Amino acid sequence: MAENDSILKINNIEVRYHEVILVLKGVSIAVPHGGIVALLGANGAGKSTTLKAISGLLHHEEGEVTDGSIEFVGERIHKLGAEQISKRGIIQIIEGRRVFEHLTVEENLMVGGHLRPGGLKERLDIVYHYFPRLKERRNVQAGFVSGGEQQMCVIGRAMMAKPKLMLLDEPSMGLAPLLIKEIFEIIQRLNREEKIPILLVEQNVKLALTVAPYAYVMENGRIVMDDTSERLKENPDIRDFYLGLTDVGGRKSFRDVKHYKRRKRWLT
Repeated sequence: MAENDSILKINNIEVRYHEVILVLKGVSIAVPHGGIVALLGANGAGKSTTLKAISGLLHHEEGEVTDGSIEFVGERIHKLGAEQISKRGIIQIIEGRRVFEHLTVEENLMVGGHLRPGGLKERLDIVYHYFPRLKERRNVQAGFVSGGEQQMCVIGRAMMAKPKLMLLDEPSMGLAPLLIKEIFEIIQRLNREEKIPILLVEQNVKLALTVAPYAYVMENGRIVMDDTSERLKENPDIRDFYLGLTDVGGRKSFRDVKHYKRRKRWLT
């Protein structure tokens, strides 16, 4: 990927918690203007920590970028606070559908607009254009709508902030397959039609490689592989450990995997 076309560049960063615990080790990622990039890996690989390093949320968890740099449109941002970073247009959608349960759906959306005062009605119309279901449910308390509608609500709330870069953390988590399909189609439309660059963290590797043209694979706090999604889909390591496919396309259980040594070489 051509780094000079990148809106976001993560350059060989290390992240430590409490000044001691090394969580990320030499991570480098680039997100192009107007593109979608996926960050893949198992639980505990460091994916969410990477997003928090970008958005400034690490500081709330006694975490810090201790080496390397994070650049957004050419400006180093890794020493800035979360509020300063969000005002620059980097909006993170945290996993777990964090809605304000006692506010209505529309009130939740309006909260997202406080970073960019003015033009709220027009932005609300755009959100309802992409998420017509939210318009139908706009006067319902957010705690009483479905999980899928809550996920739509938090993405819509992020859109109200006019993001220049959207960080999406596990948007498919806990949702039914039909809802996942609908939400990911909307994410692709937002990228295509609104030109919003997206860094997507997702455990559903098959889905992520369908949505993002380029992806990075993370293991134990390191990037162990990156390539176009088409090539990653054909990579035997990805097929074994993330897509669960044998060479003939059948499901494979972890017990049946014979190539642990190949996987281990990523971690050395």
